Amino acid sequence: TETRKRLAKIVLVFVGLFALCWFPNHVLYMYRSFNYRQIDSSLSHLIITLVARVLSFSSSCVNPFALYLLSESFRRHFNNQLLCRQRKYQERNTSYLQSTSAIRMTSIRKSTPVVANGHGQKTGVCI
Repeated sequence: TETRKRLAKIVLVFVGLFALCWFPNHVLYMYRSFNYRQIDSSLSHLIITLVARVLSFSSSCVNPFALYLLSESFRRHFNNQLLCRQRKYQERNTSYLQSTSAIRMTSIRKSTPVVANGHGQKTGVCI
């Protein structure tokens, strides 16, 4: 039940962020639909319109940040990926290689696309 509560909290935060990001834009649409005969060219209206548009556009990118703050497992996996990118040229330690079976390593190598970057070095997924 703790997992369900945490998931419900995350979903509610996403819904709240979506509403917060889109609400000013919808208020402007309603304002303009009732006042369509007059043009408001004031600086305050321009600033409010710009802020509303930026908020509505930012709606598509705030979820990963919210998820990073709310989910410990997402944060841990994300940080591991960042650290993996920094250590991509470091040698693997021998205990990892000893604990991993040859079959698993073969299947990972076969399923990982490796692309030459034009400089003689190959880049792939950090394992």
